[in-house]
Amino acid sequence: MTHTELVALIQAARSAVTARPGVPLALATLVAVDGSSYRQPGARMLCDGEGRVLAGAISGGCLEGDVALRAGEVCTRGAASLIAYDLREDLETIWGFGSGCEGVAHIMLAPLADLRELEAACGSAELRQSGVLLTTIESSDVSCVGRTLFVRDAAPALALRSEMNARVQDTVRHTDQPFLGQQTTPNGTERTFGAPVRPPVHVVVVGASRGAESFARLAVATGWRVTVIDDRPTLLDALELPAGVQRMQIAPTNAFDAMKAHVCPVDARTTFALCTHRFDADLAWLQAALATESPYVGVLGSRQRAARLVRSLVDAKPDMRARDRARLFAPIGLDLGGDSPDEVALAALAEMQAVLQSRPGGSLRERQTPLHTRSETPKLAGEQIAATCTTPTVTPRERR
Repeated sequence: MTHTELVALIQAARSAVTARPGVPLALATLVAVDGSSYRQPGARMLCDGEGRVLAGAISGGCLEGDVALRAGEVCTRGAASLIAYDLREDLETIWGFGSGCEGVAHIMLAPLADLRELEAACGSAELRQSGVLLTTIESSDVSCVGRTLFVRDAAPALALRSEMNARVQDTVRHTDQPFLGQQTTPNGTERTFGAPVRPPVHVVVVGASRGAESFARLAVATGWRVTVIDDRPTLLDALELPAGVQRMQIAPTNAFDAMKAHVCPVDARTTFALCTHRFDADLAWLQAALATESPYVGVLGSRQRAARLVRSLVDAKPDMRARDRARLFAPIGLDLGGDSPDEVALAALAEMQAVLQSRPGGSLRERQTPLHTRSETPKLAGEQIAATCTTPTVTPRERR
């Protein structure tokens, strides 16, 4: 679940409580997948006790309606329910394009009494702090089943409330992947699902050019944060940028000191696009960016210009590490073709996404391993449903 999806879910819940205060809410969480699935573990959907889908998605559109209708039963009972949708026989019909993939989706549907844990996760991400959302699937304490707890990565073990939570949180934190953990205790089996909560990607675009507008527009549409930096206030102010994009005036000669002083905060989910079109300025910013923990520093320009930049960088820093070379992407972007500002920005942002996800950025048709990284799914006991539905033409929201 992306930060943008989490924000939309919280906003929808707040709006629903205001508009229909007497209608309970339920949260559906995809906690495990056997085989193939359109959405991956960690996807969430908000629905209410009257069968409305309010925000989010847990499939390609075929399961949402049925899950929303079951939300009323869950809210009435006041207890969570684990549901397994078996799509192995009908998935080709559901997707409508002969995909031939098969899967079983395990969904935890639970009453959502308050938003505090989800709000804590969202607020932490806004502050550039990572964490894990933990959902109890099975426990000897029945009152905990279905509950979601947010824990920051740096939280002490005491805050995790159980050894199971601590183990799942530690696994998610180190793998950056959703994880469904289980253990057997004297009181029975315990299962907890954990999903990472990460800050939105932050793109730092250096250079107040029309290309910066393209970077900002496409990145914001993806839900990323953007900062545009230049030392020329007139050009910086003249840019047409989406709401929320930060403008920052920093001279290339001050770039290194500014990064060191965290004038522009940079973390492991921050990427750089150097587009000043000025060789000395790009070189100064390249040195400054590589001094941060950013995993991606891209430089706009030709292959010859990139080679010249690298030579100048090595001359200025003879002990340049292999890690610095690995983080430098010049020329910037995947090999998608096109030379318009929008096309260049698209190629660069796609490369940033690939690097952040530790993927090669090639065509999925060439990939021989599973498309998504998942931990092995433990056997889950819950209601089994053979899904033979097709994508609904009328959604629960439209049946009001």
